[in-house]
Amino acid sequence: MNQTDLPQGELYSVWKQFINSGKLEDDILDLFIAESWERSRKAGVDPYRDVDYNRSTLQKIKSSPVNTPAELIAAAYPIMEEIHESVRGSGFRVILTDTNGCIIHSIPNTNINLNWSEKHIGTNAIGTAIKTGQSIQICGTEHYSSALHNLTSSAAPIFASNGNLLTVLALTGPSSGDHSHVLSMLIKAAQRIIDQSIILAKNKQMDTYHERLTNVCNTLSDGVIIIAADGLIQFVNPAAEKIIGKNANHIIGTFFWDLFDGKSPLTKKMLYSGTPYSDVEIFIENYQGRIHCLASAQPSSDEHGNISGGMIILQSFERVHNLVNRFSGAHAECSFNSIIGCSKDLLSVTKLARIAAKTTSTVLLQGESGTGKEVFAQAIHNASSRHKGPFVAINCGAIPRELVGSELFGYVDGAFTGAKRGGRPGKFEMASGGTIFLDEIGDMPLELQVALLRVLQNKRVTRIGDAKEITVDVRFICATNKNLHSEIEKGNFREDLYYRLNVISIQIPPLRERRDDIPLLIKHYLAKLGKQNENIEDILEPGVMSYLMSYDWPGNVRELQNVIERLVCIASQRRINIEDLPLEITSPVQMSTGNYESSPGPGPQSPYKNKVKQILAEEESRQIIRLLEKYQGNKTQVAKEMGFSRMTLYRKIKRYNLSGIDA
Repeated sequence: MNQTDLPQGELYSVWKQFINSGKLEDDILDLFIAESWERSRKAGVDPYRDVDYNRSTLQKIKSSPVNTPAELIAAAYPIMEEIHESVRGSGFRVILTDTNGCIIHSIPNTNINLNWSEKHIGTNAIGTAIKTGQSIQICGTEHYSSALHNLTSSAAPIFASNGNLLTVLALTGPSSGDHSHVLSMLIKAAQRIIDQSIILAKNKQMDTYHERLTNVCNTLSDGVIIIAADGLIQFVNPAAEKIIGKNANHIIGTFFWDLFDGKSPLTKKMLYSGTPYSDVEIFIENYQGRIHCLASAQPSSDEHGNISGGMIILQSFERVHNLVNRFSGAHAECSFNSIIGCSKDLLSVTKLARIAAKTTSTVLLQGESGTGKEVFAQAIHNASSRHKGPFVAINCGAIPRELVGSELFGYVDGAFTGAKRGGRPGKFEMASGGTIFLDEIGDMPLELQVALLRVLQNKRVTRIGDAKEITVDVRFICATNKNLHSEIEKGNFREDLYYRLNVISIQIPPLRERRDDIPLLIKHYLAKLGKQNENIEDILEPGVMSYLMSYDWPGNVRELQNVIERLVCIASQRRINIEDLPLEITSPVQMSTGNYESSPGPGPQSPYKNKVKQILAEEESRQIIRLLEKYQGNKTQVAKEMGFSRMTLYRKIKRYNLSGIDA
C-alpha cells in the first residue's frame, strides 16, 4: 500500500478533525487508512491513551494461547536477527506477533506488553495487516493513536498454505527519515521465514519418521543392518546384535563382509549392480560358533538413481524353524494328563517319565505298537525345559530307505537327482531348540546309524552334499516296538548306538497287562466322542464290558480307541450290545507258536447268538468287499476304517474267502 501524499502537518489537521467530528473529506486519505480509522473509532479506541496504560488487560491478552507453529517461530528468530543487524542504531525494533497482535518476540526486547491489534490501539501496520491480510507501512500521524504519531510501522503478514494467517513480521521505529525500502525488505524476509519453516517442518517430519522407523527396527525380531555404498555398517538393531554376538559399538563402522571372513559376494554385487537377494543361507562366526542364518537384502538409491547403500535382514535359522514348526504342526499336544490309567505298572512308568522330563538325557521308549509311546514322548517334551521349542516327530519305518538320510540331515542344492532347488534343512535342524522324536528307531538303516551316533555325540549335522557342520541343540526321544537286543544279535542294529540311546529306558506296558485301566480308557474315549456326561452302564449293555475286559487287545490302546469309536457310530441311537462287538472280541484268536488258535469268549452260547454272528459275518464280508473296491485294494486303509489291525484284515479276508478281491 502506498502512503498518503499529505504532509504530516496537514495530515494532523485531518486527523484532528476526524477525532473531533468523525468526518473525513472524500479522497483526502488513502482508502485503507480511512477505513482503519473508521474501524478504530467504532471499536472505541481512545486516540489519546498512552500505549503503556491498562497493563492488566494487555497482560491478559498476551497470556492468551499463541497458535503460531513452533517451526515458524524457530525459522523467524535468525532472520529477525539479520534484519535488526541491518537497522542497528536507527532506533528500529523488529517484532513478531501472533494473529491476535500479541508480541511473540521482539529485538531489542521490550518490557511493554503492548497488543498491536486495531481494536486496542487503533490504526497501525501490525493490526491493520492482521485485519486486511496485506503488507502495509504506516507513518506518523496515519496512526490512529497519538502516542504512535512519532513512529513508522511496517508489517508483512505470513500465511499458511491454506491461506490462514500464522504470524506478522514487523518493524517499528522513528517516523523521521526515508523508510520506503523497509516494507520490501520485510516482504522478502517474510518469504524467507516461510521457506525456512517449511524446511524445518520437513526436517522435523523426517526426524519423526526416522524415530518411528528406528523404533520399528528395534522391536523387530529379525536382525536389521543398514550399510553405505562402500559396505560400511551404519546401523544395527538389537536383534542383529544378538545374532552377530557383538555390541552395536563394535559393529557400526566396520565393513559388512568382515562378518563373513571377507566373503559376501551377493552383497558386493548388490552394491555394485543394485541386484537384491532373498532368503540366502549364510553362516556368521561369533563367540558361540557358527550361526546359521537366512539373509535378504535390498539396495537403496539417491535422488540421481545412484546406489547409496542397502538394508540387510537377518533371520536366525533356529527362529525360522521354530516358526515353521509352530504353524506346520510340529509341536506336542499331549501332556501327562493325557495318559489315562491308574494301574500300578502304568503309574510306575509315568513316574519314571516325569523324572526323565526334568533332564536333558536321551530317552528310549519301548513297547508294543499302539501302547502310546508318542503320547509319552510328547508328555516328556511338554514337561521339560524345552516345552517352548519344536517337537519334531519322524517315523523311521515309514520313510523309504533311500530318503531317511535326506529327511534327517537335509541336503544342499544339487546334492542328488531330484533334490529341491536351494536345498532343504533336515529334521535335526528343524528340531533345534526342542525335541526330536525318532519313532520306530529299530527300522533305521544300518548305514545311517553311524551318522546318528555322531549327532548324538557332538550335536552337529552335515547336510548331504555339503562339508559344513551345523550345530543343533536337540533332545532325543526314541521309540521302538522291536527287541533291540535281538536286532543287535541279528546285525540289524549297532550296539554302540543302542547304549547311546538307552540312557533312560522306559518300558510301556501293553493294555492286556493293565486291564484295570480299560474302563477308564473307555470312559475317556466315550467323552471324546460327545458322551462325557453319561455312565458306561447307560451306554453298554450287561456283558459287553466282560468281553472288552477279557480281550487281549493286540493293538493295545490304539485298537481300543478305534473299537469304541466304531461302536458309538454303529449304535448311535441305542445302547451297545454284544452283537455290536467285532468278531475278534466275541470269538477272539490268540497267537501261539506262530499259529492262530481260537478260544471261546465269555458269556453264554446259543443258536440265536450263532445266527446273529452269521448275519454280522455276512455284513462284515460285504463291508470288506466295498472298502477294498473303494480303496482299490489298499488293505491298510481298509483296516484303518474298519477299526482293526492289518493282520486281522488278512485273517478275515481268508475266513470269508475274499483273497481274489483286491479292487
